[in-house]
Amino acid sequence: MLTAPRTSALRVTVLRQGWLLLRRELAIEKASRETLVTVAPFVGVLVLLGGLAFGPRPAVFAATAPGMVWFAVLVAAVPLAPTVAIAEAADDAWDLLRAVAAPGALLAGKLAAMWLRLLVGWGLATLLVATLFGVPATTAGLAGGVVATLGVAALTVLLGTLLPATTRRPALLAVLLLPASLPALVAGTQTATTGVPAAPWLALLAVFDLLTLTVTWAVFPTLLED
Repeated sequence: MLTAPRTSALRVTVLRQGWLLLRRELAIEKASRETLVTVAPFVGVLVLLGGLAFGPRPAVFAATAPGMVWFAVLVAAVPLAPTVAIAEAADDAWDLLRAVAAPGALLAGKLAAMWLRLLVGWGLATLLVATLFGVPATTAGLAGGVVATLGVAALTVLLGTLLPATTRRPALLAVLLLPASLPALVAGTQTATTGVPAAPWLALLAVFDLLTLTVTWAVFPTLLED
C-alpha cells in the first residue's frame, strides 16, 4: 500500500512528465505547423462558404453564426486526429515513450496539445465570424468554447490513437468523431446564441467533458499496448 508522501511524489512525477510531453508536442507542432496548415484553411473556408450559402442577410447571420463556428471546429478536428500518433508511428517511438513516461502523463501531454490546437481553431472561427459577419462573441459563448473544445480534444486523442495515420480507413475517423461530438456542437452553439440561457448548456458541456475524459483515461493505456 502506498504511503501519502509516495503517492504525492508519484503525482508530481506524472505532472512533470505530462508537462515535458506537452513541450514535446508543441515542439513537433512548431516544426510541422500542423495547426496552421490543417486547421486554419479548414476553418477559413468553411466560415466563408457558410457566409456565401446564407447570403448577405444580417438577421440570418446572427442566427446561424454560432452554429457555423462549431461546425467549422468539428470538421477541422477530423484531419487533426491522425496527427495524434503520427510522430510516434513515423519514428516507432511508442515503446520508448511507454518506457519513460506513465500512460497518464502521455495522455495529459497529448490532450493539452490537442486542446490548444482546437482552441486556436475555435478562436479563429469566432474572430472570422465577428469580423466578416458582424456577430461578436458573447461571454457565455467564450466559456462554452473553452469547455466544449476540451471534450472534443479528448475524443480526438482517443480516436487518433485508436485509428492512427497509417490506417487505411481515414473516413472512419469522421464517421466516429463527428457524431460523438454532437453535444459540443449543440450545446456550444446554444451558449453562444444571444437570448438563450447559458447555464443548462454549460452544465451539459461539463457532463460531456467528464464522460469523454473518463472514457479516454480508462481506454488510453490499453490502446498503447496494441
